[in-house]
Amino acid sequence: MAVCSLAVWRGRDEERLAAAVLLADWALSMVVFKSRSEDTQWGELAVDFGQFSMFVWIAMRSPRFWPLSVAAFALLQLATHAAHALDVGVTGWAYLTTQLIWSYLILLTIGYGAWSARWLDETPS
Repeated sequence: MAVCSLAVWRGRDEERLAAAVLLADWALSMVVFKSRSEDTQWGELAVDFGQFSMFVWIAMRSPRFWPLSVAAFALLQLATHAAHALDVGVTGWAYLTTQLIWSYLILLTIGYGAWSARWLDETPS
């Protein structure tokens, strides 16, 4: 929530949109997540695909580089879902832990984008 607040306070339109996508992903994930399940989270996969699509859309329209990193981390989330679905050797613990790592990296990258947005506006050309 702090990163989303930072994006609203210091960010430009793309940081605010990325924060809104992140909040929507979080809210939808709370609905579709199956706790205590080591199976592939198919509902979560669908939500993450929507998130990835929006981050790619933001990255294609932004002159900044941080949205590319966010889209890449979202793609790694999708790859983690695919790896767990295709390989039964991937444990539930590894699956959920890597999802958490990619989520934190997305969060930190959006935070960086929001923090540095106004600094770029204040830099003389």
